[in-house]
Amino acid sequence: MRFFIKFVTLFFLSTNLLASSIDIDNATIRLMPASAKMTAGYFIFANKDNKEIVLVGAKSNFFKHIEIHQSLKDGDVMKMIKMNSVSIPPNSKLEFKPMGYHLMLMQPIDKISENQSIEITLSFANGESMDAQFVVKKMDQMKMSKMDMGNDSQCSDMDMGDMKMGSMMKNMKRPDFVFPVGVKGGKSMMSKKLMLTYKFGTMDMDCCRDSTSSVSESFIQGLGFSMTPIDMTMDMHMFSAMYAIDNKFTLMAMLPYVEKEMEMKKLTGMMAGKLHTTASRGFGDLSISGLYKLSARENLKVGISIPTGEFNEKDHNMSGVLKTLPYPMQIGSGTYDLILGYNYQKILEEWSYGFQINAVKRFDYNSEGWKYGDRREISGWMSKPLSSNLSLSIGMDIEHQDNVKGRSANRNTMTPTWNEFFHSHLRVSSNIGLNYKMPKSMSRIGIQCGTPIYQDVDGPQMEPDFKCNVGFSSMM
Repeated sequence: MRFFIKFVTLFFLSTNLLASSIDIDNATIRLMPASAKMTAGYFIFANKDNKEIVLVGAKSNFFKHIEIHQSLKDGDVMKMIKMNSVSIPPNSKLEFKPMGYHLMLMQPIDKISENQSIEITLSFANGESMDAQFVVKKMDQMKMSKMDMGNDSQCSDMDMGDMKMGSMMKNMKRPDFVFPVGVKGGKSMMSKKLMLTYKFGTMDMDCCRDSTSSVSESFIQGLGFSMTPIDMTMDMHMFSAMYAIDNKFTLMAMLPYVEKEMEMKKLTGMMAGKLHTTASRGFGDLSISGLYKLSARENLKVGISIPTGEFNEKDHNMSGVLKTLPYPMQIGSGTYDLILGYNYQKILEEWSYGFQINAVKRFDYNSEGWKYGDRREISGWMSKPLSSNLSLSIGMDIEHQDNVKGRSANRNTMTPTWNEFFHSHLRVSSNIGLNYKMPKSMSRIGIQCGTPIYQDVDGPQMEPDFKCNVGFSSMM
């Protein structure tokens, strides 16, 4: 019994001695949105002892896990490094603060609220520990030096594992955080987040152009064709899903439903001048890609296009005979294709800008003996928030498409749309758009429309005169 009393007395005496040699001041926890998976703890640690004190960990009933982190600047990037211990020299102070040492409080057990008091137990290398009371506060209420976590110049690239804090949290609330809706693909997301997107795109095309000039029906007839396209519309419903496996790698799947309609005109023979419309519709090729975050502003995309779309669509001709439709009217490619991409986005205080590069490389021919040409695209844009929920964007697209390779076993020579050498083009388009972020949600609506400002084609072939995209996305 005496031994037990001595042990208990010694234990409380050593704890009191530790507490008497340490002061914890201004202990605060940053108030974060209810959906946040982590936050940070800050305080001033005063070592009043003549010996070094080594902090090795912390725990609390309010969080599943707590780590000691330090912010270090590597070029213009702030990196978060997990620390196994922090030493506080004798008779000195160490401030745990933004852009320095801090406690990373992960996976809160329950919702935490402003001014709530939370107990955190600090552990030391000598096996002892002490309890400290932390108060939950908004960032602008904390009175520590250099803590402007919303300042882009200080923390625009701070990588905090499962989430971005500071400017990332601020930027995600901006309407221009996501790309304009007409820009293909996406950007890396926070770990374990899922984004679902629906886009509707429409494009109208007229006939016809050769090189940089429009050509007449008589020009097409002079080349030996007995029919010519007059007008074509293409509507696409794009369904996509993105899931972030971690804060570096995001998976993306996209599946389009395509509707095409082309009006043809007979140029020669008894039916000269007669108009006829053909149509095709169905699900296109499925693409599956991986996005790898090179930095806070850059992403690399690598993927594959899987031939799930029909590439042998048929419709009735003017004589009522069911015939295979020409290349532009097909829904899928019939080939497995390599997808490559790179995007960059910089968000500034008053505006943002970015660009994206995409390429499709086709390696093999489909079972009909042909393949679409390789494709390369560059999109650039600038966006300006008009309010906290609405932004305006202007941009430019450049696309280059190669001619069809091979030859379909079902082709004919009546119309230029069947000619494999009349599909290559270089087009430059200008566009304008709006992005709207729904208040108090991670859902967005966007619209972007544009028209070509320069075209150089191997023709005669159809030329777009208008395109428009509308989209809705929601992160969960």
